[in-house]
Amino acid sequence: MDAIWAGRSLALWDAFTQRCVNGRGRRLRVHEPSRGRWAGAAAVGRVAAWTLSQVIWCASAIEALEHAGQPAVARRWQRGTGANSHPPRTQLPVHPDAEELWTALQWYRSGEAYLDHRPRGKRYYDDNAWLGLVAAQQGLLSGQPRWWARAAEIARFVAAGHLESGGVYWVEPGDTVNACSTGSGGLLFAALALESPLLTEPQREAWAARAGSTLAFLAGPLLREDGLVADHVRADGTVEPSVWAYNQGLLLQIAARNGDGATADAIEAAVARGLPPAVLARQPATFACIWLRSLLAHRALAGSDEAPEVADYLERAWARGRAADGLLRGVSRYDDGLVLDHVSVAGLAAAYAGGPEVWSKLL
Repeated sequence: MDAIWAGRSLALWDAFTQRCVNGRGRRLRVHEPSRGRWAGAAAVGRVAAWTLSQVIWCASAIEALEHAGQPAVARRWQRGTGANSHPPRTQLPVHPDAEELWTALQWYRSGEAYLDHRPRGKRYYDDNAWLGLVAAQQGLLSGQPRWWARAAEIARFVAAGHLESGGVYWVEPGDTVNACSTGSGGLLFAALALESPLLTEPQREAWAARAGSTLAFLAGPLLREDGLVADHVRADGTVEPSVWAYNQGLLLQIAARNGDGATADAIEAAVARGLPPAVLARQPATFACIWLRSLLAHRALAGSDEAPEVADYLERAWARGRAADGLLRGVSRYDDGLVLDHVSVAGLAAAYAGGPEVWSKLL
């Protein structure tokens, strides 16, 4: 347990929940911070489902600290108890746990899956796969079967976009086959096959076969000459070659969990060459954090408790990214919002603090 990063992750979670969470239960709303230029965004409504998936991931990592022996966590689920806390503005709860955040997710529900937003959203295969992954991670960390049932339900939707080629469409109905949807879907398939306690052996074999085909697609049609994963295959079959860190992490995770050490080592080496720290710092923080938490999982599965790259990234984000209100306004952004990148760094800090016992369960 790294007490310094445990404390810092809790301070970041405090700053987020005090400024970006209102209501409770199904009425719980996660929104952009309401000060200054964000007043309008907070008044309008909720963040997108993709952002909420990473909020739930952060809550999962924060909860894991308690299970890993960090008693301070239990005392931080009420407003105003943290070292960097501010006087409460309302009596509404902050620090919702993963279960309450999952309840709030039902606002996005559409059939057996989730829209990216309302009222006129779409069902993205990658958004849903990220939600399935946080459910599977909670299953691993908490041991509660209901999380595995949630992960399996979402995986069945994602499987509808899974092609014979091994790729997964980006959105329903699809035309492009993206690394983010193929990788997140493949990792979800692999997690179910390897870890779910609710499957029959034929079901486990079926999910494993799907995971293997996504691995082959990422390491085949989407792999660039420099060993990095490209962004997507267009409808005409051409490849859009942009490199984003999170896609590299998805290949690393699927390969590591499928026992393909050669592919895992190759993508780690390719990222070291093509995305050194200065370049990684310019990627959206959420993409960098997904790569780095994948690296934590890979290191733990390989029996290592060393991840200096993660410590260096977090130190830079903590030192240079925090504003006076405690939010990470100075890290690289995914879009004009702040929540997604802030909670991604906070979640990475909590996961890192948990040590290899937590790292091996990160998805």
